[in-house]
Amino acid sequence: MLWSISSKGTKPPVQSEAAMSETVLEDYASLVSQTVESRRKGRGLKAAIYDASRILGLTERRVRACLYREIRSVKAAEWLSVRARFAAHLEAEERRYVAEAELLRARIKALRKEAA
Repeated sequence: MLWSISSKGTKPPVQSEAAMSETVLEDYASLVSQTVESRRKGRGLKAAIYDASRILGLTERRVRACLYREIRSVKAAEWLSVRARFAAHLEAEERRYVAEAELLRARIKALRKEAA
């Protein structure tokens, strides 16, 4: 071999950076899309996009871009913020479902008492 390149201080191949970037973008867009879908029950898409933007702290345009996979980049701070807000959103939904289940149990118990 006539020449060689030292491995010190070289960047990893561009392909791995692009692949990682695509994975991050897909995960990011997926979180946003899941938020939109969770808000869409019984409502229009426009209202769901508005709610998701409010929940995640993004603009409606950014949410729409994620929904239709038009985003090209995500900053680390934005990614971390959306992940944290999405986790908080899931926790709030869990609390709501638990409260709804408790209410249903109480109603069933009351109906059984009346029937007895």
